Amino acid sequence: MPRLDLTHFGFTPTESLIYEVLLTGGPGTGYAIARSAGLARANAYSALEGLVMKGAARVDGGRPKRYRPEAPSALIARIATDHGLALDRLSGDLDAVSVPATPTLVEIESGRAILQLITHDVARAAAAVALLAPADAFPLLAPALRRPWSAGLPLVLCATGPVDLGFAVVEVVSGTQPWPGMPIISVVDDRSAILATRQGSDVRGHWSTAPAFVAGARLALEQLRRSP
Repeated sequence: MPRLDLTHFGFTPTESLIYEVLLTGGPGTGYAIARSAGLARANAYSALEGLVMKGAARVDGGRPKRYRPEAPSALIARIATDHGLALDRLSGDLDAVSVPATPTLVEIESGRAILQLITHDVARAAAAVALLAPADAFPLLAPALRRPWSAGLPLVLCATGPVDLGFAVVEVVSGTQPWPGMPIISVVDDRSAILATRQGSDVRGHWSTAPAFVAGARLALEQLRRSP
């Protein structure tokens, strides 16, 4: 049973298995990799070519061909980029469909998810952005934050520690005692908001377009900014 599951990102179960074999066993020929994976050679070769096509592996020239895995960090970056572009395209397509807006509430259960949501909302900002986040999140959010800053939109940026963003001032907020863990709050265009907390590596919270939720997030951020 493979420990890696890449099927959520467009890979097949066999490709997940072969990528794990490449990582644990190192580069090899298709024949050797098929033996290590316990697969028929035709299935292994098909999976290897799929991994090469999707940027998860590379093939060296020569005879016989030798396959090697892309580094996990490179694979994560590629998946994040591909899915980010896909989300942007989907967002544009959905915006083009004229449907009545309905309040929505979405539970957030990971740090990666909250970064993607903030990045998506901030990149589409048309009026104003207010954000309170851990200091170490700002380098990851900086490219998205440059868009509203370059457009001259009002920005209220706060962090739980010092941040040198380079293009905009980030206020340090120390009054976080009433919050369970480290607060994460964003309000974009008074249209959508996030209320969340980070405790260690665990991130929990909600994203919503409900007017009362957005108003509550703005009030919470203002309260934390005023706290001594």
